[in-house]
Amino acid sequence: MKQFFKICSVMLLAVILVVSFAACKKQAKEEKVTEVSIGFMSSMTGTFAGVAETQRKAFLYGVEKVNAAGGLNMPWGKVKLNPVVADDEAKLDIGVQRLRDMINKGVFAVTGGVWNPISAVFNEEGKINPILYVPGYVPALDSYKKGVPAEGTFSSVFTPWTLGYLNGQSIVQDLGKKKIFFVERNDSWGATIKAGLEAALKDYGGTIVGTDRVNLGTADYSAVINKALKSDAEVFLFSMFAGDAIACAKQVSDMGLNKKMLTYNCFITNVVAGGIPPAALDNLYGLAYFYWDSTNPKVKEFSDGFSKMWNEPPDAYGATQYVAFEIAVRGAEKAGSFDPSAIAKVLMSGSVDTIKGAVSFRADQLPVIEEAAFLVRGKAESARSGGPYDFFQVIKSYGGAGILPSLEFMGF
Repeated sequence: MKQFFKICSVMLLAVILVVSFAACKKQAKEEKVTEVSIGFMSSMTGTFAGVAETQRKAFLYGVEKVNAAGGLNMPWGKVKLNPVVADDEAKLDIGVQRLRDMINKGVFAVTGGVWNPISAVFNEEGKINPILYVPGYVPALDSYKKGVPAEGTFSSVFTPWTLGYLNGQSIVQDLGKKKIFFVERNDSWGATIKAGLEAALKDYGGTIVGTDRVNLGTADYSAVINKALKSDAEVFLFSMFAGDAIACAKQVSDMGLNKKMLTYNCFITNVVAGGIPPAALDNLYGLAYFYWDSTNPKVKEFSDGFSKMWNEPPDAYGATQYVAFEIAVRGAEKAGSFDPSAIAKVLMSGSVDTIKGAVSFRADQLPVIEEAAFLVRGKAESARSGGPYDFFQVIKSYGGAGILPSLEFMGF
């Protein structure tokens, strides 16, 4: 019997050695590649198509820039990137299927996205099929609470809670106003912005003197605007985004609300600004993740390169996507591996260099960025000396860990 167990032990050891050797050979084969695939998926069909298009352009610019330099700098040499692009069509089933298709094609990371429900599903998929997932837009707050993010899920942007917090801080502290009429989009986006706004007003003073809720895709804002006109608000703060923000801003101007009070869009981009008539954009405030017209060398290089490739400067959501791309590829370079787990560990233990400067991650996998957002004011058409895309004047920047909800609030 002892001899039997001895033989079994030897056989088991041999099997372990063979499997371990095969795994090492497989890992070496996987890692010492000269080309690797990286994915981009966003809602290129539907309401968010315009935003998704600028994300796509930024992703392809990033791939081209890396490949023009010979590829990523990996321990065994240069590795070129093969871009894999897909449209989730703002549909959960289609998004999941195309994500699985990407994983089957061997992508080491997926970036992009613009719709929170899809990102939430992708995060859950990442717990089953490990993938580095870095959405390039404002993600849902709940996706980063303790126990929710998959190991490989990160973000290049803060959550809507921070949007609301910075809206409130900038209105009270920098614009000197205290009475706010808030238009809440009737979903988690609007509700989370409101929660952040209320937290800021508690910290800095100020009150919400009126509110209204509207659904995604609302075209007529006249009832909301009339309600605001009858209030004693000093600021009309609306949480609409993309096409909804354009419609609301136009009607605010048409109905003269911007003559009675300061108007402020919670989160604005060039794509949105380009759809707003100049008279309506003039003196419209907003919070922006990025603005292309900067003397910062990294931002200027990105803006110039993007403009050369696409004949237009990058939009804020182009920048969110590009930073997501940089997090993925710089993380791989620092890890010396395309293994999602290895990259995740590197991202959690240090920082990566991006056009926004050094980006590090807290325990909740949200990014800490020193220049995370900018308060901007729309320019009158006569003041646009920088050309047709010179939409905004940058007033102030905000950043650091203090703009994020506390880790205690996030469950840590």
